Amino acid sequence: MSTPTATQQPAPHSALRRLVARHPVAAFLVMVYAVNIAVVLPPVLTRHDIWPFGQALSDPLGHIFGSAVPAFLVIAAMHGRAGVRDLARRCLRWRVGPQWYPVALLGVPIGVVVCASAIFGLAPLHQLQDKWPLLFTVVVPQLLLFIVFSNGPEEIGWMGFLQARLQERHGPLKASVIVTLPFALYHLPGLMVDEGLSLAQLPLALGLLGALAILQLFGRIVMMWLYNNTNRSVLLVGMFHSSFDATTAKFGRTIIPDDTTGVVTFIASGVVAVTAVLIVIFTRGRLSYTPTDAGTHLGTPPMSRQAET
Repeated sequence: MSTPTATQQPAPHSALRRLVARHPVAAFLVMVYAVNIAVVLPPVLTRHDIWPFGQALSDPLGHIFGSAVPAFLVIAAMHGRAGVRDLARRCLRWRVGPQWYPVALLGVPIGVVVCASAIFGLAPLHQLQDKWPLLFTVVVPQLLLFIVFSNGPEEIGWMGFLQARLQERHGPLKASVIVTLPFALYHLPGLMVDEGLSLAQLPLALGLLGALAILQLFGRIVMMWLYNNTNRSVLLVGMFHSSFDATTAKFGRTIIPDDTTGVVTFIASGVVAVTAVLIVIFTRGRLSYTPTDAGTHLGTPPMSRQAET
């Protein structure tokens, strides 16, 4: 069965465009890694006193130009304007079931408060009660900044292009596993700069990255499930990812102010890990994916007939 004319791939004209169209995943990853290495080389971009909330300027630059832009370039090479419009629509898709907004934005922080209270008693709740204005003056602005400039653009590439595409070929659970390794490597340049590691300490960095990848796998599973339940909304996925990062930053230090060992990060990761396991169990690994939806966007054939490289 042929795909509709509106979603058929235009014939690439240049040799570079033909190459990208034949090897979209490889082309995407080459651009991603090249940009993210480049943005951490100038020392000024890794300073933490320029961008708000102590973030290095390399973070938003890497996410925007090293994730979102490559995704749009690859899609344009493969599917032309129709593909670009489709990705843009999924990035801005906000008309979803209203229940998914609290899941995306409040699921992790509420889980952290509950678990932290179980571990530390009522102290986190007292801190939250005493410092509630910080939620509106610090936490919410940081969350919005992440959605617009950081995790939102990041998920345009990793969920909107790569993981969604792999899902159509391999299914949702396997796609989540496959994406985890390149997604972890995507964070390697920033990790080495933040930890002050040299190239001679690359094995140590890779070891740290391996531990991080395990935690990221659970996040990729939850976000794949959220993506499938919100009619492929990259926006909601970006909100969830931003909520996690904001929770482990300002929000976490609000309820556990003396956290110098990253306890909040472990608690939040545990919440996501348990959620991912439950999702896999209750959806039997399907993560709410409907196979009949495959190929309805980007002109991509169903995974049973797809032969992409």
